[in-house]
Amino acid sequence: GIVSAPVPKKLLQMAGIEDCYTSAKGSTSTLGNFAKATYAAISKTYSYLTPDLWKETVFVKSPYQEHTDFLAKHHKPLGFQKQETKQY
Repeated sequence: GIVSAPVPKKLLQMAGIEDCYTSAKGSTSTLGNFAKATYAAISKTYSYLTPDLWKETVFVKSPYQEHTDFLAKHHKPLGFQKQETKQY
């Protein structure tokens, strides 16, 4: 449930928030300012992106990976390693 004073409780309910604990410090006797502050706090929470709103990420292979895949597909590995011949 919502644990709050009556004014912010009504605003939180209208925003669709079902579970919330609020606290305030300072002067809350002026209902207009208290309601404005609550509304401003609610509007700031809508700037956060939740995972269900994230865009689909398309990963592209790096040029190094593309080259490695090309070499693996088109070149046959040799069964031996060539030794460097030294000429004196």
